[in-house]
Amino acid sequence: RLYYAASDPKGGAVEHGPRFFAQPTCHHRPELYGGIRESEAALLLREFFQARR
Repeated sequence: RLYYAASDPKGGAVEHGPRFFAQPTCHHRPELYGGIRESEAALLLREFFQARR
């Protein structure tokens, strides 16, 4: 199982972009659970990267 909070439509690789686990060469097919506390995680990521600029 893969649990994650905030998706990344621009640079992600799980449910957007290359969709890593859907590739024929990938031998793992985890159950995906996204969006867990997404708003809190998105805020945390925004604040982190703002502080680095």
